[in-house]
Amino acid sequence: MKKNYLLVTALVVIMILGAGCSKGKIIGEENLTGELKITTNMEDNNVSPTKSLVTDFSNNTIGVFVDDVANVYNPKINSTAIVSTGTNSVIPFPSIYINPDATVYSWYPATADELTYPDITSTKSITLVSTDDFSATNQTDYLWATPEPVTKSKCTPVLTFNHALSKVIFSVTLRDNYKGAGELTAISLTSTSTPFLSGTGTLLIADGTVSGTSIDSLVYGGNLSLSDEATEAVALVAPTILAENTDAISDITIKLTIDGCSYLAILPVSTVSEWAAHTEYTYNITVNSEELTIDPVVVITDWTIGGNYDLDITIDPLPTANCYMITPSSSLEIPVDIQGNGGSDAGTRIGTILNPASVGILWEDTEDLISLDPMSSDKTVTITTYLKSGNAVIAAYSDVNQQGDILWSWHIWVTNYDPYVPFNGTTYLVTNSADSSYTFMDRNLGATTVTPGEVTTYGLYYQWGRKDPFKTEGTVTTADASSLSNAILNPSIFYIGVYASKWDWCTTPNDAFWGGALISAPTEKTIFDPCPVGWRVPVWNGSASPWSEFTVMNFIWSDTNYGGTYDGAFYPTAGYRYFTSGAFNDVGRSGSCWSGSPGSSRGYNLFFLNSFVDPDDGYFRASGYSVRCVKE
Repeated sequence: MKKNYLLVTALVVIMILGAGCSKGKIIGEENLTGELKITTNMEDNNVSPTKSLVTDFSNNTIGVFVDDVANVYNPKINSTAIVSTGTNSVIPFPSIYINPDATVYSWYPATADELTYPDITSTKSITLVSTDDFSATNQTDYLWATPEPVTKSKCTPVLTFNHALSKVIFSVTLRDNYKGAGELTAISLTSTSTPFLSGTGTLLIADGTVSGTSIDSLVYGGNLSLSDEATEAVALVAPTILAENTDAISDITIKLTIDGCSYLAILPVSTVSEWAAHTEYTYNITVNSEELTIDPVVVITDWTIGGNYDLDITIDPLPTANCYMITPSSSLEIPVDIQGNGGSDAGTRIGTILNPASVGILWEDTEDLISLDPMSSDKTVTITTYLKSGNAVIAAYSDVNQQGDILWSWHIWVTNYDPYVPFNGTTYLVTNSADSSYTFMDRNLGATTVTPGEVTTYGLYYQWGRKDPFKTEGTVTTADASSLSNAILNPSIFYIGVYASKWDWCTTPNDAFWGGALISAPTEKTIFDPCPVGWRVPVWNGSASPWSEFTVMNFIWSDTNYGGTYDGAFYPTAGYRYFTSGAFNDVGRSGSCWSGSPGSSRGYNLFFLNSFVDPDDGYFRASGYSVRCVKE
């Protein structure tokens, strides 16, 4: 005889049964005994649910089918049941009659006729989201029931449902000394080995196994107002292997955006190397005025059984840099008493502490791009942006009211571009001929778009080894070559090169200004590096250029778009600023990107134009070229 597979798929009125079995619903089976009745079970997990998280059943539709080893069930009948947790048994409609011994399978949520000829290998189509809000309202909480045996005389099983996904909670608390507004707007998780799942997938009804498409980022957003009491952001994710084992090194980066400031850390796996199904993970995060930490104890609780495990994790605040990325219509508080990030010759990672008396806007390439609050007593300043994208430079002064000497200056890049979350091609990987890998931004430093053919892709211009940018348009005062100290005092001056210093802008040339003095191996990012936090000017490695694999054959040129493309990444013909005058040359015809490595008395760079690519060009350091940052 054929199998009789029975599926619960549509809403019906709950039938509350007393003793005995009801009459059958199908002609010819009214007098059969062994009518299947279902009771559901799901223990309260004592966690406040959102509209998408299931903690118990109340008039919910579940799917059901039966399977047996003898293959005797016939005919194939579609059924439905509406159930509530722990109520009296309800009868699927149409009824299911048990004759040979069988096993009952069930899942939630169920829709009509979604399974065809179901058996032990049957799967339900599901959708896994990679972007959600802080309440997990976009992700369905998929459930499956532990299979239960039934016989003709014992045909009232209790189906215990399990969560097929993992629940991750970020519980964030502000310390009393936190000085910001405490607005949490984003949490993201990023991995280079793509352990996360998203998109259309399946749920194996027999054991809850989840499948999907591998991706490298999970992003959660919204607006949570933090306080001195814990505020929870909830995420539902597919079960995830975080690392091969607890001895492995995690490659997962967690990023939190609070008051427009990003906080980054590597998610450790020393205690827990996976997020398991039906399990809740709570990360207790504390934010004060100087740092953000995640409590050493991360509570890991099975939704119905419970348990505690320790997971050590710390997250440092966003490090300082000479460039800060800020999205339009937001604000960011930065310290103005630190010289960038790193050391001038691979020394200390933190620059000298300054003692500024005031801070002001030096220049903007777009009118009313940013505004500054007065500097606070702890030497921080809050930068507010509006609806525009663009670039600005702010400076710290030795005297009040933006008077006295400029002690240091910072580039403010106002953009919606977020390279910290490599999503939709915001970064790309390049491997040089020495097998060294570089993760590049998809645009020049300071560019406001990445659209081929647009002048907004040009970005800003930098003299080799200097931390401050120059505008893409307008005139900048020029002067003969100067010292490093003068360049700090005058960040807007484009110093022309002179023959005596081999056309360097600096009278005392230094091969280590950008940390690339050794072309065989790079040193650390320096305090003069112009790139944002976590990024640096690319340097040679293995005595090979970062772009050593670029050739005329794989660097696809476009006369229409005024630039070339390598493996999907567009390089515009931004031209350059001439080393003896600061004048713009070759705009729309050629492009150049500095490396941080020296070539004799020059600086190595990528140079390209129509039908020509030179990945290890060397040119005069007083020239103003583009910079394309790479991940540290």
